[in-house]
Parts: sequence; C-alpha cells; structure tokens
Amino acid sequence: MKRSKSATLDYAKKLFGRGTDAFGPDEIQKVFGDCVKMVPEIPFSEEELRRARKLGQYLILQASVLKSGKPFTIKNMNHQFRNRMGGGRFLFDAKRYSRSGFYVNDTPTFGWKLVSCEVIPGSRGGNYVDQIQAIADYLILKVYEGQTLPPVYQLAIKEFDSRKAQLQKLLVGDSRACEEELTSLWLSKLFLQKPVEVMYGLFVQYTINGERSLSNESTWTCGRSLKNGRFVFVGYNNCAGVDILHDYPISSNPNLGICFSRGGVPNE
Repeated sequence: MKRSKSATLDYAKKLFGRGTDAFGPDEIQKVFGDCVKMVPEIPFSEEELRRARKLGQYLILQASVLKSGKPFTIKNMNHQFRNRMGGGRFLFDAKRYSRSGFYVNDTPTFGWKLVSCEVIPGSRGGNYVDQIQAIADYLILKVYEGQTLPPVYQLAIKEFDSRKAQLQKLLVGDSRACEEELTSLWLSKLFLQKPVEVMYGLFVQYTINGERSLSNESTWTCGRSLKNGRFVFVGYNNCAGVDILHDYPISSNPNLGICFSRGGVPNE
C-alpha cells in the first residue's frame, strides 16, 4: 500500500488549533522544558488528521527523556513537579505502586501519537478482552470508515479473532496466562497506551488547556502491576490527583473503558 504524504506541523496547527488539540514541540517545551532535541516527521497524512479531529482525537509529540536527562517515568515526573498539577495533585496515591515497573521504569514511546481524549464509544463496562474487541471495531467502523485497513492492521485483527475464544476461557481459568496472551497481541502493542503515556497526555492537556480528560472515567492500559494477572488502569482525573489502579482482566466497570492511541502505520 502506497504511503500518503505526511502532513506538516503547520497544517496540523491550523487544523487542530494551536495548543488546543495539537501538542507539538512548542507546547511540550512549555510544559516540560527543553526535552525534545529532534522533532520527527509527523507520520500521518492530512486526511488521517482530519479524520482524527472529527473523532475527537488529539495529536501529541511524546518525549522519552526529561530536560534533566533522566528517563521520562511517572516517578521522575512526579518528583519534578512535586506531585502537583495546577492547583491540585498530580497523583492520588503514589505509595501503592512505588515499586512497580510501570511507575519506575516505563517511558513514553518517542514520537507522534493520535490519542482519543476520552474512552472510545462501546468500550465502557466490558472486560479486557471486550476492550480489545472495541479497539478492533473502532478501527474498522470509525478510523477507517469506508476504507480498507492497512494490511498490518488487518493481520492484527485476524490474530485477535483467532485467539479470542481461548482468551475468554483464560479469563475465568488462568488470569496470569490470560495477561501474558493479551500483552502479546498485536492490537495491544499497536493501540494501547502505557500508564506513563496516559499521565503524559493528561498533564499536557491540563497545563495547556486547563482541561481534565478522564475526569469521571478511567482507561485500561497495557501496563501490568506487581500482582499476578492484573492490568493497570488510569483515570478519575480531578484535583485530588489522578488515580492509578489495577485489576484482573475479567473485571469490568461502567466507568472503565479504553482510550485509543496510535503512531504511524508500521512499515509493511
């Protein structure tokens, strides 16, 4: 499949509005300081950006290293900003996961991402397998509505379809095995956020726009806790601090869904 010409940063700014739904190097520097030494090409076409804007997604440049040179982890972010986000707290309770890898080690994947501001329609109230199905449906029915999916995305959905029945059995029989299987899915690797990426986006949105996304809901992530068989979810973003929790993949909650995030289509 021939790759469309990449959109320019100027086009993205005009389309989304400066600092509103397009967070480029200027916005990232304003929020975090000089932590982006090289700005990569936007891996999306103008058409992709127009579709993303229509779907309520925002464009963001993710950094992986703080201006201090330290890794861009949630722990280091929390320390740099003294657990503050505006007039409120950054994290509700960091002690409960202070030794978890997603808190002390994970960093955002460097580059541009398109991210849904809130959890995607149809994802609330389902278990983790249901959430992956919601991602597949969102790709087909919304992101590529009326179009043919790139081959790599077609293969990712085909892989999930072939393993879904087994995953549903593991949900009730072996949470640890289910967690491993879900983590290995291409749909998970391509479209799910790390906890640190969710926190990064929430902090940027609030600092630039004064908006608190995920204020009354939370999103599953691909992050895993120290507890066997449990995935991390992030949300309930209010002045008391963003809450980071974890639960078994079989769990469901009417206020728990999944946000959509993607970089450019991988080389085919």
